[in-house]
Order: sequence, then structure tokens, then C-alpha cells
Amino acid sequence: PARLGPTQVAGERQAGQAGAVGVSLVEVAQALWLLLAALGLALSVSYAGLPVLGQGCFIAIGGVGTALLGPGGAGLPLGVAALLAVLTAAGLGHLVARGAARLEGAFFALATWALAWLMYRVLQAFPGISGGEQGLIRPTPARLISPVLGTTWVLTPLTHVVLAALVCAVTLIVVVRLDRGPGGLDLAALRTDPALATSLGVPVAVRRRAVLTATAALGGLSGCGSTVLLGLIAPADVSPLLSLQLFVAVLLGGTARWWGPVAGVTVLTALQPIADTLSSAAGLAPERARGVLTAALLVAVLALRGPMRALLTSVGGRRAAPPATEVAASLVGCARYVVRDQIVLEAVGLRARFGAVLALDGVDLVLRAGQVHALIGPNGSGKSTLLRVLAGDLQPAAGQVRRSGVCVAATELTRVRAGIARTPQRTVTLVRLSAARQVAIGARGGANPANAVLRSLLLTPSARREQQRHRLLVASALHCCGLTGVADLDPARLTVGDQRLLQIARVVATGADILLLDEPAAGMTAQERTKLIGVLRALAAQGVAVLLVEHDVRLVVAVADVMTVLDAGQLLASGAPAVVRADPAVRRAYLGEVSA
Repeated sequence: PARLGPTQVAGERQAGQAGAVGVSLVEVAQALWLLLAALGLALSVSYAGLPVLGQGCFIAIGGVGTALLGPGGAGLPLGVAALLAVLTAAGLGHLVARGAARLEGAFFALATWALAWLMYRVLQAFPGISGGEQGLIRPTPARLISPVLGTTWVLTPLTHVVLAALVCAVTLIVVVRLDRGPGGLDLAALRTDPALATSLGVPVAVRRRAVLTATAALGGLSGCGSTVLLGLIAPADVSPLLSLQLFVAVLLGGTARWWGPVAGVTVLTALQPIADTLSSAAGLAPERARGVLTAALLVAVLALRGPMRALLTSVGGRRAAPPATEVAASLVGCARYVVRDQIVLEAVGLRARFGAVLALDGVDLVLRAGQVHALIGPNGSGKSTLLRVLAGDLQPAAGQVRRSGVCVAATELTRVRAGIARTPQRTVTLVRLSAARQVAIGARGGANPANAVLRSLLLTPSARREQQRHRLLVASALHCCGLTGVADLDPARLTVGDQRLLQIARVVATGADILLLDEPAAGMTAQERTKLIGVLRALAAQGVAVLLVEHDVRLVVAVADVMTVLDAGQLLASGAPAVVRADPAVRRAYLGEVSA
């Protein structure tokens, strides 16, 4: 686990007769550089929910690149060589994120695991690049002395300890600030439910690329630091086992995301003597003993995941959600400044297919500001499909969706930015994230400028103003949906009705003036449905256009201004609820068994 392989030990003996104290400093410095790689990996695994199993590949690029480009190789100054190696690792991480953009879960893990194996095999196959089994050995003076800005630094083990500790501390500060800022909200949604994150305006693909690029860059810097410290790097030192060890180190930290890697690397490093004892007792090579120990730790972590999470949460504590109630009193509602009854969304000739099934067949629909428009029909009539098309989640085979007369690109992210937001049909809550913070994700997604995360890390005045605006949006959305009193609660403690209202509050916080609600009353009691009716009428009174898919006809009649009926993917009738209910065709298709 400490990655002091046979070639590295030989390199240390070559380097410096530093005595017992010097060797101890080398081990500390090596553990700190390893911690940096684990912190980078935690950003992907613990924060973004990306199971990356290829961190060893990026470490190899940083180490081998520094050795090949620096003194003793291409002859570049050590700082320049290290910078180029780290940038190369970051570039590969960006490419991997693009290439694996559509992969999820185990498939993503396997893809990155294959990357670690590929790098390992390439280094073995080309000894001219990797130095073969003995690795790349840098000359001792070049390892210890590096010109930086016209000065000479003696890179002693103590210097490495200080430098690595400083880099790790800065990384920890940035990660903690990221987690507590707007970027942390994006990653929380991405980690728990990428589809929900997209529906709230979070640019999932962009965030994944940024996270994996940062993970790769920190891995490359870790490899660079280790190589400069030890004076050599060999293929055996960056085998796929290293990637698995780092992954286990991150998992050992559980939900304590910012200090979890510290605990994980500490445990793995402390188990080094156990691995050596196993190798001696069983007659195994040290690498095999480390592999067995790592596999056993991985199984133990997965088996004890629940108890470990509870323990780490109780020890590390849980950060209280930002109170939304402190600003709610100054708000009177969720005002949208639009002209009532103007057309805000048009669907023209929409057609959608699922194989041979024609789910939508030339459907036209008009939504107006300040109206609740109910969409009803038998099961399989195309209601949810129409909502998916309008939200940009499904590309239609034909037809157009126009926002205030202008065609809108058929992507969910573009539609959210255009003021069109949808709630899922199923109840979706983000685990261990308070109601207020879940709504804050929606407030982030509505605008979401590209540099918002960077500005929040730097605490710029514009970032503070934006955070205040988001707090007002959160409080306003909670107030509109009658959730102010439960803003700081875990969603698991909310009633089913409040959980459904929380879904509406999340899309209200995006600032969208067109809301597509898919069966929001599912699972609600009669009292909760009455509350829902009040929320929908309040939204319409503020100029919001609401498209409501609902099976409860009594609720629809009580709240809707316009009713549209679909049957077998075709528009059957549309108009005032009383007129539509009286239509014989509608009664035959859907309302025949429902009393007036």
C-alpha cells in the first residue's frame, strides 16, 4: 500500500544514505504524495459518484513524463517537465471523460480499470520509454537540485514533506470550499441522480469532464512528486493494483468525503507491515500479498458499508442546511413578470416513436402564461411521452417546440435554460440533503454561468451577490410550495405529499415560467391534494404556465383552466374542462366510468 517497491527501495539507497530519520521522512513524503492522488480520486468517487479505477494510469503519466522530459531525459528544467507531465495527465482525463460520457456505474468503472491495465501493459511493452523492469532512474544531483525562477532548491526529503503537505492542505481547502459552495450542490445532484440533475439545469457532462480532469491532474502531480522524491519509476510501481488500492482508500472514508481519503491512506500505509508478514509467511511475492490484502479490504468495506457510514457520520458530524426561513419573511410569493394569457409554449405536429409503436401522432399543444393546463388520457395514450418531448428529454421524430415563437433545441439542459422545467413521474429525493439544499440545486441550474464555481471558490463580490440571490430563490420556492417549515429537514422525514411538493419547489427555484408536472398528486392524501391545488393556483396567479399530467379527474377539474385529452397518441379534445368533459368521444375514451 505504501508503494515502496523493490526498485524504489534500491533507488532510495542510491540517493542518499540519509540514515533512519531520512528514510522515515521519505516514507512520510511518499505517503503524502499518495494522499494527493487519493484526494483527487475522492473528488470523482465520493463527490461526483464516478467509480474511477484508473488513477494509477494518471500517476504513471506524471511520473514517467517527468522522468523522460526532465534532467537526465530530454533535459528540460524539472519544473517545466513536471508541468508538462501534469497537463498531459489532465488532458487524458478530459478525453476519458468525453469518451465515457454515456457510461454509468460498473461500465464506467470497467472502462477506467481497462485504462489502468492498458498503461501498465504499454510501459511493459516499451522498455525504451519505461526503463523496463528496473524503471527510469534519474541522476541523483538532478533529483535533488532544481532551478526554479533563477534559484536553486535542494529537494531533500524534508522539503518534499513540506511541499507535499502544503499541496495536500491546499487541495483539502479547495475541496471543502467546493463542497460547501454551489459546485457542491451540482455534484450532489450528479452523484445521486444524474437524470434529476439534468432536469434541474445542471450541465452533467461538463461537470463530469471538469471533475475527471481535476482527478487526473492531481494524480499526475502525485506521480511527479513521487518520482522526483525517489529518483526512479518502474512499471511495477504503477500497476493496476495501485489504482485498486487508492479506490479502496477512498471507500474506507465512506461518507466523510473531505477527510475520508486521509483516513483511508493512513490505514493502507499502516497495513504495510501486515502485507510484508503475509508475503513472508505464505511465500508470496510482496505484490501478491498486497493484492490479497487490498481485495480483503475491498470486500470488508462493501460488507460493512452501512455501519461504517453511520460511524463516520456520527464522528464527522453533518453540516446543517442553510436556513431558508431567515429570508422567507421578506417574500410575498414567486412572482413572474410575464403577460398573462400570452402564448409561451407551442408544440406543432409532434410525432414520437418507440420502435414500431407511434407514441405521438401529430400532436399540437398551446400553453399560455398564468394558466393551469391539464393533460389527461388513458394509460399509454402518450401523456408522459409528450412531457418528455416538451422538456427536451426525448427527440421527436417530427414537429417543433417553440418558446415564445422561437424553436428551442431539443436538449433538456437547453429547455431548462429557456425556462421550461419538468418534474419526474416518480418521487425523487436526494439522500442526506435537506429540503432547502435540494431546492438550492434548482436555483443553481436556472442560470448556472460557466465560471460560477471558480468565482465561489475565490469569494468574489459577484459570487456573494449570486449566493444571496440563490438564497432568495430557495426561500421563495419553499414559501410558494408551503414547505418553509420543513426546509431544514432530511427529505426522508417528510410525508409523501411534501416530498412531491419538494419536487415542484425544485423546478420553481430554477426560475422557469413553464412547469411540466408529471402526476404530482401521486400518493397524496385528500388534504395534501387540496394543498397542491392551492400551490398550482398560486403559481398560475403569478404568471406561470403549468402543464399538469394527472389521473385524478376531480383534482383536474378543480384546478385546470384548460383540459387536453390524448388517446393513442392523438389529440382527442382540448378546451375548457366543462366542455371537454361533456364531449361524447372523451367520455367513451376516458371519462365513461367517472361520475360527474
